[in-house]
Amino acid sequence: MTRRRIRTRERGQALAEFALAAPVLFLLIFGLIDSARLYHAWVAAQHAAREGARYGVTGRVDCNIASPDRLACIEHTARSQTQALANAQTDLTVGVRSWDYPAYADPPLDGNAGEQCDILEVRVEYDFTASLPGLASIFGPVPLVARERLVNEPFGPCAT
Repeated sequence: MTRRRIRTRERGQALAEFALAAPVLFLLIFGLIDSARLYHAWVAAQHAAREGARYGVTGRVDCNIASPDRLACIEHTARSQTQALANAQTDLTVGVRSWDYPAYADPPLDGNAGEQCDILEVRVEYDFTASLPGLASIFGPVPLVARERLVNEPFGPCAT
């Protein structure tokens, strides 16, 4: 009879220990998942900036959207690379700016893709929000910024 009581108490003890350890275990597991999501978002933003800049330096305007505007095509190209991100339509911004050739002096021209031989920069900003409510309320949205700078191809003669 005493042996049976001891086993019953041990089961209750194991349940109590699991109840104390489970929140820490789940926090670690979901923290790892959110860390992987954060890394994925950062890589996607970097890729979007790189692809937008690669498209922009060619001087093309044939991106299959209603407006044949070079800036709109650069933004469309960058945004198309971030479709896998959560809330990419609202939490993602794409900025374009350029520096004039040959001086490349500051300040850059915001909202301008530049002419041939100018430096073009595509900047992608994304606000990452953790999926775990506790982490989301503690840290809030994490701003991720990706930039890519390339020199526009000489799709015409470079002004000297």
